Amino acid sequence: MFKPGDFELPLEKVLKLRVITDEVDGCSDVEVLRNSLKEVTKQLMTYQNLLAAVLKEQIVSELENIGIADKS
Repeated sequence: MFKPGDFELPLEKVLKLRVITDEVDGCSDVEVLRNSLKEVTKQLMTYQNLLAAVLKEQIVSELENIGIADKS
């Protein structure tokens, strides 16, 4: 399903990741790091949930197209 290139970040994302990594490395405020980690984790879980919902809809649609799933 995935190609090896799908796991490689585009150059723009690599640059953004580098900037964020440098900011984290330079941060000494543990509370700021904790809050940032919580927000990033929430965002990751939200994206995972959205991706799962899209994939579910796509699978149901494909099954309906081939006549396996109920169209209700």
